[in-house]
Amino acid sequence: MRTVYYAAVSTDGFIADARGGVGWLEPFQSPELGYEDFLAGVGAVVLGRATYEQALTFGPWPYPGREGLVVTSRPIANLPDGVRAVTVAELPRAMPKVDRDTWIVGGGQVARACLDAGLVDELELYVIPRLVGAGIPLLSPREELVTLELAATRTFGSGITMLRYRVVR
Repeated sequence: MRTVYYAAVSTDGFIADARGGVGWLEPFQSPELGYEDFLAGVGAVVLGRATYEQALTFGPWPYPGREGLVVTSRPIANLPDGVRAVTVAELPRAMPKVDRDTWIVGGGQVARACLDAGLVDELELYVIPRLVGAGIPLLSPREELVTLELAATRTFGSGITMLRYRVVR
């Protein structure tokens, strides 16, 4: 099983706008992108605190039946069943041991922490034909180079391009 950072990203590199919103993605929601198939193969999710709180604004917990980690420095009350809060330092030891994929849902800081800890196997990015201008970047800055190997590409009629990269260790 793999650990994958699966994300939609604007052409200029943002996963959310300057207010943390993702409304700019709505015109691009389509079953052809394969999200439901991807989600069916996911046994665990890893989220940052802001991504966790945003997910709760969309309705009930969107990942029932999956193990979950919320990376945070502050306690969280009333976590959904199967979800635990962990610090960045605890992340490598806390990663779920599941028989399906682990999805790093976001955000960019958590994805960077997972990359830095050597926990990411693949990045599967859906590049959206929008320039957001400012906002939350795909990954927080890093000094060290990470080498990726292109595993797959796919283009969609909506102008979205899927890029799947393997992390070279």
